[in-house]
Formats: sequence, structure tokens, C-alpha cells
Amino acid sequence: MDSQRAILDELMGKDRDLPPGERTGRTLKFSDPSVCKFQVAGLCPNMLFKNTKSDLGLCQYEVHEDHIDWEDIKKQWSELSEQERLRYGYERDLLRLLEQHIRDMDRKIAKAKERAEKESAPRELKGEDRERLAEIQLKIKESLEKSQTLGEEGDVDGSMMFAQQAESFKQQHDSLKRSLTQPERTMTVCEICGVFINSTDNEQRKKASLDHLNGKQYLGWKRIREEHKLLVDKFDRLKHEREVSRDRDRDRDDRAPRDRRSDRGRDERRRDRSRDRSRDRARDRSRDRARDRSRDHYRRRRSPSPRRRSPYSRSYKASGPSSDDHRRRRHEDYGYRY
Repeated sequence: MDSQRAILDELMGKDRDLPPGERTGRTLKFSDPSVCKFQVAGLCPNMLFKNTKSDLGLCQYEVHEDHIDWEDIKKQWSELSEQERLRYGYERDLLRLLEQHIRDMDRKIAKAKERAEKESAPRELKGEDRERLAEIQLKIKESLEKSQTLGEEGDVDGSMMFAQQAESFKQQHDSLKRSLTQPERTMTVCEICGVFINSTDNEQRKKASLDHLNGKQYLGWKRIREEHKLLVDKFDRLKHEREVSRDRDRDRDDRAPRDRRSDRGRDERRRDRSRDRSRDRARDRSRDRARDRSRDHYRRRRSPSPRRRSPYSRSYKASGPSSDDHRRRRHEDYGYRY
């Protein structure tokens, strides 16, 4: 059946069964003005309570889930990412609408509970009923007094008999009082939809409760409250994720100046170490030059130049001119020749 319908939809269009004046020949988009945005986002409350006491009236939109194109509309919406759906704001609008309906229902439930409490209160006793109860109370008193007297006289059996008689009168008194004061019906209020549940006995209460739980109003309001909780949880989760993201960005921004200061400090320490090494190398070179100069000076002092040698030194005598040559030059200076 579904396959045949799909073939007909493809050949003749999904609006083939509509009157000619209503056929558009195109598939609706979820953003079209006639499409219910609440239904797209989850549900339309106005469609839940038709022909019930909770009827919310007509919806401002025309197209809902009973439309022929609704499956395509929901598919278009489901294919969007979460961020894209948030930008349309349909879910936020639905959340506000559901919150308003739930507030109104909770106020109605509070008033219904007040009424149920009054109508379920015990009935007031009439004059003749009070007299009947008073007669039984008198019998209880007389039986207890006789039981006490016989007990003091040592008649244990007689004392116990009148004590049991007093207990029997007391049970009779309590049962009669309950029947005289019991309300004609017991009313309870549903915490979900505010509907009254009336009953006169336990069996009837069970049946009424079961019928109520399968009713249209209960199921509708139950769905509204469940959808509201889903949306609240979703937006709480998104809020938490944004806060975590902001905290992470704030921590990253706070760390950035510290990292830059740390980098600058590292660079400065690196430059300081480089300068220290340069100064150490310069001091080492200076010490080496000073050491070399001191060593050269020491050598020069230990090894005098030949020009400054004493003519009486052994090396001078060994390498200098002989005494005969010296005398010859001196005589030549004075004009003598040999």
C-alpha cells in the first residue's frame, strides 16, 4: 500500500486528492507562513484538546501534522543542524508558549484542590445524630465504671466482661460516627491536567483513575509537560556549554599575556647569558694577551739584545774583533800604517 501511494505521489503529486482549487503543485517549506512553527518545533498545544474541556481554540497557523506534506516538512527541519534550528527560534517560542499554558494549568489545579478539600471534608452531625452518639458514650462510661467496681471487689471475671462490653460500645460509636460524617463522595484532583476524579469507594476510585489516565486531557497535558521538560533540559545544556566555552576562552586570554611575558623573560635571559658569555670570552682574551705580554717582557729581560751587551761578556769576546785588530784600527786613526 505504501509503495503504491509513493508511486502515485511521484506521478500525480501529493495533492492529487485535493480539490483543483487547492492544488499548488509544490511542496511546502517549514518556513512558509501557513505552516505551524510550534508543530515544527515539537507540538502544537491547540491540536491536543479538540472537543474537550481543555480546548485551547484554533491555532493561528493552518498547516499541521495532518497535512499531506507534513512528512517532507518535518524532514526539512530534521536535516538542519542544531545551530541552524536555534537561529529560527521556533523551539524558544514553543518553550515560552508551553510555560504559559503550564502556569495557567497549575493555577487551575491549585483552585481545584481547594474546592476538592471543601467538598471532601467530613459532614457536620445533625442533632439526632449527636444524641445517638451521646447515648453510646454513656453506655461506654457505665460499662467502664462497673468493670472498675467489680475489679476492686475481686470479681475478676465480671470486671473483664464489662471491660469487653465497653470496648464493643466504643467500636459501635466510632463506626456510627464515620458513617454519619463521611462525605457523599471523595474528590481528588489530577496533578497533571487538573481534572476532578470523583468516587465513593475504593473500587470506583480505581476505575475512575484508570479511565482518567487513558483520557484525552490527561494524555495531552502529559505530553505538554514532557515536551516542556525536554526543551528546558536542552537550553540548560546549551547554556552550560556556552559558559564552559567562555571560561575556556577567558583562561586562554589570561594565559596569553603570561605566555608573552614568559617569552620575553626567556629572550632576555637568553640575551643576558649571551652577553655574559661574550664578556667571559673578552675577559679570557684580555687575560691571554696580558699573560703573553708578561711572558714576552720576562723573556726580554732574561735575554738582552746584542747591541746592549757588555764588551766584557764572554759572548762579546768570542764574537767581537781581536785585540790586534783593535790596536790596528786605533793606530790607523792616528795616521799610522803598518
